[in-house]
Amino acid sequence: MNHDDVAALLVAHVPADAKEEADRRLMLDFLSRLPEPFSSRQVEAHFTASALALDAARARTSLVLHRKLGLWLQPGGHVEEDDSTLAAAALREVREETGLAGAVQGEAPIHLDVHEIPERPDMPPHLHLDVRFLVVATGAEDLVLSEESNDVRWWQLAEAAGAGDESLSRLIRAAV
Repeated sequence: MNHDDVAALLVAHVPADAKEEADRRLMLDFLSRLPEPFSSRQVEAHFTASALALDAARARTSLVLHRKLGLWLQPGGHVEEDDSTLAAAALREVREETGLAGAVQGEAPIHLDVHEIPERPDMPPHLHLDVRFLVVATGAEDLVLSEESNDVRWWQLAEAAGAGDESLSRLIRAAV
């Protein structure tokens, strides 16, 4: 994964609203000035990848109850060195956090979001520059609980929009 590929991905993305446009611009700014924008060691801000994971019928989404944040969220997280693209990172996170096999629907993100992660004993507050994709489950839909979550389950899309925060609602609107 390199800066130019991610910059092209961000530039090509058409934001749905003013918030997403502001987030896109902020991502481009951080991408141009952070020494390691894809590393979680970058304490001011760093890129993350997540996905709205849908069942094959595209009627339900798998959400995880995040252990540290206490929120229902789409699967996602930090980019790892061996992730070839942000889409590959998002798919890996879906597999790790839900146990689902799936396929990313295109290499382009469906949503962008910048959000603050609160201070923890081991980490100062920082920004996640979250690039979000759509993944459709293939094969069995049995979910597996990861050590990062307190729960994982399928939600009807309309119900899922109210399960988390406004960021999750915007992601679901972008997908449907």
